Amino acid sequence: MGEEWNDAEIRGLMERVAMERRRLERKAVAKRKQPRPLVPKRTVPKEVRRPAGMVTKKKAG
Repeated sequence: MGEEWNDAEIRGLMERVAMERRRLERKAVAKRKQPRPLVPKRTVPKEVRRPAGMVTKKKAG
């Protein structure tokens, strides 16, 4: 017997193939990318450690 595919089945198959191709492509790109070297965190000098934004002085009294 001849097996015929309708448009929805063909579209679904094409979508699955495209998704699989994209997945494999992403996997290949991820493999090619070199991991970034880990750099130790530098300590910030004390003068710089101030809250961001405007700081108002408290009134004495």
